[in-house]
Amino acid sequence: MDFSKFRTPYIKKDVIKIKADTFRKMYWNDSIPVDIEKIIDVKLGIDIIPTPDMMKLCNTDALISSDFTSINVDNDWYNDERNMNRLRFSLAHEMGHFVLHKDIYGSFKIESLDDFYNFIENISQQTYRSMEWQAQTFASYLLVPRDMVRSVYKKIYDEVRQSASMDFSNIEEEFLNDLMSVPMSKEFGISAEAMFYVLSEYKN
Repeated sequence: MDFSKFRTPYIKKDVIKIKADTFRKMYWNDSIPVDIEKIIDVKLGIDIIPTPDMMKLCNTDALISSDFTSINVDNDWYNDERNMNRLRFSLAHEMGHFVLHKDIYGSFKIESLDDFYNFIENISQQTYRSMEWQAQTFASYLLVPRDMVRSVYKKIYDEVRQSASMDFSNIEEEFLNDLMSVPMSKEFGISAEAMFYVLSEYKN
């Protein structure tokens, strides 16, 4: 396949949110954190396969096959608790491809790391970035239900304000988001960095 001619179909952000919310309601409940590994392995029957040196070979920690029967994950990351939340987001990202790009991704015939390497080497960077942004946005909406952010934010905010020896009345928004991102990330089971980006778009 000539990947250089492929273009990612445009999908509005609010449409991605609807698809992520629908997916979560179909395969999960209202609790957090969303157990994305259980959804993939148990409910969808997609094998999660720890694979040596994925990050070194193709700079990715998770990759879904074009037939959607398996997801390869970097073995070292998979077995390191420190990377758990980062890997959970990566698995949700692959579900973004599963939901948003199923028809087109299936035509890529990516069944190995070599196939993936060939894909990213030949597809246009603009097209690749667009596809990755869509999957990343899906993952964010899937793991962080936006209708739960307000209540979790308020609970954590009250706890932080009571424990911190500082005046919050004049604190800069960016600093506050940075402060809140760590405890909130634990509630949603994502990295503090990913939580910070969610809070950056959040208006309390």
